[in-house]
Amino acid sequence: MRAIQTRAEATGARYGIRIGYGPPDTFFVPPYTAADARIKGAIATQVELTVLPPALDGIEQSLRIYPPGFFARFCGAIFLCGSLTLDGVQAGGTYGPAWIILVATERVGETGIFETARLGVHHEFSSLLWNRIPSLPLRWASLLPPGWRPVRDNAQALQAPDHGSMKLSDGFLSPYGATTAENDFNVYAETLFTNPRRIVELAAEHDIVARKAAVLMAAYAELDGRLSTVFQGLGLARLRNTVPDRPKGGISVSPNAIPQGEITPR
Repeated sequence: MRAIQTRAEATGARYGIRIGYGPPDTFFVPPYTAADARIKGAIATQVELTVLPPALDGIEQSLRIYPPGFFARFCGAIFLCGSLTLDGVQAGGTYGPAWIILVATERVGETGIFETARLGVHHEFSSLLWNRIPSLPLRWASLLPPGWRPVRDNAQALQAPDHGSMKLSDGFLSPYGATTAENDFNVYAETLFTNPRRIVELAAEHDIVARKAAVLMAAYAELDGRLSTVFQGLGLARLRNTVPDRPKGGISVSPNAIPQGEITPR
């Protein structure tokens, strides 16, 4: 067990963040306090140390994509819990003011643990950036289909894969992504960084996918110009030329508090 703890500490130190796995009420970083670790409607359990290795594998694979220091500039910690329910529904992750939380559970096996962490890093981290750029929600909302409305709560969003509907022609990559503008952005982020070929292929068929990808890349590059080189390396450079004009208000966006950026284990 000590070897696992040492690896978690070393990984965190390498990327300038904390990787925590203790009691969920300790999931915060200064200057925040234990009060900020509470998430409305959430119940989390402590993770078992034995499931940490595949989670750390997934975390490391995703963190190495970002330029040095970029991730730590906006996210002070990645916390791992054993289970997480939001509004009574199982989730794979969420986020706080300056940290993200990922689930690592034996229930999904080593591959599921790895994938939840690998995808979850990008997914949850993108919510921190979503809330960092005031103009981004409006820019993204301008790309949503006419008449679209967000769901009411976390439970509806997390159950979307069971009863949701989505159309690639509307620009949604998954039923979950169609639940709120932020969740749509989250799904684009995890897909763009982990499966860029899918983005390129879909963008060739659906212009709305190209435009959403372009807005996402522009937002990241606004925060750190080095991301332009990352996107070029992922084969996405040509999509950056499809950024739409900035909207001028009058567009309905998702309610800020519902839901946070959750994922469900693959």
